[in-house]
Amino acid sequence: MERKRIYPNMWQTVPFSFDLLNQMENQGKPVKELILKNEAATELHVSKMMLSITKFSAIDAEGNEHIVTNFPGQSAVTLKGISSGQFLRSKNVVSLPEGKYTALRFYLAKEGSQFRYWDGVQESADHFGRLDFSIENGLQIEGNEAPEVKLWFDFVPFKWSSHFKPFLDLFKGNRSPRPRLANSFGN
Repeated sequence: MERKRIYPNMWQTVPFSFDLLNQMENQGKPVKELILKNEAATELHVSKMMLSITKFSAIDAEGNEHIVTNFPGQSAVTLKGISSGQFLRSKNVVSLPEGKYTALRFYLAKEGSQFRYWDGVQESADHFGRLDFSIENGLQIEGNEAPEVKLWFDFVPFKWSSHFKPFLDLFKGNRSPRPRLANSFGN
């Protein structure tokens, strides 16, 4: 019987290898992770937002607004909560002037924005011109940060039963849901 040598480490993947490119691109500097909160959305149990963003800005500690970037012709961006494991990356946030920032502001197009609640109900959010999200613990820009940040959104997780909502709606009959966010909070 002939013996064959097998070298399993030749096919073995390196743990965390998917993040190696990001580490090389960030020059070994840790990526800042920002948790963004909107109190009114939390109180009303918003779990997901589809926003047609036209402009994105940061508010510093003194209340001055700094435009981060414009989105001409942008289609809707989906924002999900931390529990979904999804986040947005931004390379433009770290290009802000040095200082402390307390909030991020998203300017919205006149149409194409929606909110989805924890029970699966969707509502149009076209009547909002902008949404402000406070940055948990603030953001300090010192000029030597990694070239990008991760934006996490603190939304309420979906209820387990929301996945069956279309099926359950067949048995409930024809009811038109009352809008939740209409005139509930302004900016």
